[in-house]
Amino acid sequence: MSTSDKLAIIGIMVAIVGILAAIITVYLPHRSNKKKEKGINKSKVENAENIQKFNPSDALEIYKDVLNSVSPQNDPPLYAQIKDNEGICYWKLSLVNNKEDNLRNSLISYEASLKIRTREKYPKEYALTQNNLGVAYRDLSQVRDKEDNLNLAITAFVEALKIRTVDKFPADYAQTKNDLGVAYRSLSKVRDKEDNLNLAIMAYEEALKIRTVDKFPADYAQTKNELGVAYRNLSKVRDKEDNLNLAIMAYKEALKIRTVEKFPVDYAQTKHNLGAAYRNLSKVRDKEDNLNLAIMAYEEALKIRTIKEFPVRYATSQNNLGVTYRNLSNVRDKEGNLKLAITSYEEALKIRTIKEFPIYYAQTQNNLGTAYRNLSKVRDKEGNLKLAITAYEEALKIYRQPDYPDLYERVTINLNNAKKMLK
Repeated sequence: MSTSDKLAIIGIMVAIVGILAAIITVYLPHRSNKKKEKGINKSKVENAENIQKFNPSDALEIYKDVLNSVSPQNDPPLYAQIKDNEGICYWKLSLVNNKEDNLRNSLISYEASLKIRTREKYPKEYALTQNNLGVAYRDLSQVRDKEDNLNLAITAFVEALKIRTVDKFPADYAQTKNDLGVAYRSLSKVRDKEDNLNLAIMAYEEALKIRTVDKFPADYAQTKNELGVAYRNLSKVRDKEDNLNLAIMAYKEALKIRTVEKFPVDYAQTKHNLGAAYRNLSKVRDKEDNLNLAIMAYEEALKIRTIKEFPVRYATSQNNLGVTYRNLSNVRDKEGNLKLAITSYEEALKIRTIKEFPIYYAQTQNNLGTAYRNLSKVRDKEGNLKLAITAYEEALKIYRQPDYPDLYERVTINLNNAKKMLK
């Protein structure tokens, strides 16, 4: 090889080294910056996940900021994680205000996440987001398109369960089975009551294979409470006494964990449900005893469900307590128990106003009317009948014939009966 050839080769090698040096000089800092930026974004997301438990609005602002530099193209897993978290934040906000709008935003976020979190690439994350999607659709069913949204919720839960098997992910399996049970129970209010309640019960019982009292006491109590509601609802279709006894057993199991000291809010919820079960059982046997048990349960619930802390739940328990006292008045101490019923209804109406809760306002006004009408048979006939008529007329301000034909007919019959008694 000639000297000139050697020099040429050396020149080429020097050029290559120079090019490589230039590439390294430009690329490595860029790569380092990208890696640094990725770390910062992950840190921001972790911070937002801690914040979203208590302040979802602030967490959403952080996610919005991070999404300025994170896309489905440059970091698909982190993008999907952010979108799932956004969905959770919007869902949390829906519990406070703007229910429908926030749930719609929640659904949009979950759907965006699922474009990345496919069953094939990210099975565990896919199942998580599908479960979240199901909860959002289930909650949206409370606002509109009940049957359609519940069917979508059930589809999402079933998808989640393709991954969340009892063998691989037992705790997640139990959670989704519990959520599926709630969806079937809600669907039973729209169609196929008995079939959907049976499906709900099956789902709850599957969840309870994992959610044992020893390993998952709080979850065990939650599912037992849900199971009690399903049995109580099933009692309206068939085997009334048997299913009510099963409901009561389930509630009592839940209350072994849901004590007033450890879980006061849940304790009150289950006590309220227990009251409803005893009240319904009183229509089958041991009327007075079961009504007294119902009253005790409602009064326990109301120790927690105060008008200041839980106004809506306070009104619900007071309304139901009023119905129980009214029923007890048919057994003994008619006047005394009807007065207690009226007091409970009036307490409920402090919250159930015509402006804030028109349907519940009408329900309680109708109950109040019946209590006054029954009281008129014992004392002050004219005065109490006039109060009954006023209450029924208040109920009919909401229960209009075109919108609520069945309720309109029922209250109209009550009103006409009161007017006839006044003559």
